[in-house]
Amino acid sequence: MIASLAAIIYVLQWEEEPPEMKQPKKEVNQAEPAKAVLPKAQKDKTVKESTVAPSRVPGKEKEKIVVSSIGKTIQTRQLAIIIDDIGNDLGPVRELLKIDADITFAVMPLCNHTREAAEILHKARREILLHLPMEPASYPREKPGAGALFTDMNNQELLFQLNKNMAAVPYISGVNNHMGSKFMEDEEKLKVIFENLKKKNLFFIDSRTTPNSKASSVSEKTGLPLASRRIFLDNSRDYEAIYKILTEIAHETADGDVAPLIIIGHPYPETIRAIKEATKILRAKGVVIVPVSRLVKNKAPQGSS
Repeated sequence: MIASLAAIIYVLQWEEEPPEMKQPKKEVNQAEPAKAVLPKAQKDKTVKESTVAPSRVPGKEKEKIVVSSIGKTIQTRQLAIIIDDIGNDLGPVRELLKIDADITFAVMPLCNHTREAAEILHKARREILLHLPMEPASYPREKPGAGALFTDMNNQELLFQLNKNMAAVPYISGVNNHMGSKFMEDEEKLKVIFENLKKKNLFFIDSRTTPNSKASSVSEKTGLPLASRRIFLDNSRDYEAIYKILTEIAHETADGDVAPLIIIGHPYPETIRAIKEATKILRAKGVVIVPVSRLVKNKAPQGSS
């Protein structure tokens, strides 16, 4: 009896041992291939990603690959776009503010929407100039508008009108001339204006409405920071012509011309559309649109400052 029980216990132990021995063997066999493949794949992936973009910042990997494959560093060029004649209509102001670019706005004094336009632009953090009306050579056939400075004014009259105009346009960082082909040629009258602007820590942008402008020589005498317009963007209110000017600037930059540049346009629908559609091309070619004060402070070369 005792012998029979011992035999049964011996058989049961023999039958239960093999599953217990086989189970660990199966787990080892199933796990080993995974351990052999996964770490290698993960290691390869880690090495590859760290080579392309170690920072792992979203959107940067593609940029680094493109620059690496081209093997060329894009040079940047600073471009200031001044839009004159702001203050008569707020519609163009709102349309221009939709453009992702640091456009500079030259606001006319004493117009229907002068102050409102300046307030809107200031809230949008755009640079504002006083677009100062001055006597043109064609006067009285062409009238410069309210607040104009004339060469037959005495010094007191000039300063009174200048201060009135500056009070009408808040938040200005500088001034540029509206018309003024006659006034800008009068060195004595211009000196009165520049000395006053210098005292107020402003700068002047010469719109270059006359080739005989005395702005440069008076600027040297008074110490007033000065820059000059290089291109009028919309002498012709033709979208194709305006767009062509902007894209030519982009191509010049791509070809290595990185001299800073100041251009002036007006709040025409054609101009607004051309600027809006050209900004992507300008940016892609290395052109950076900046407030015009950036170029004045940088003391850009002749022809662009």
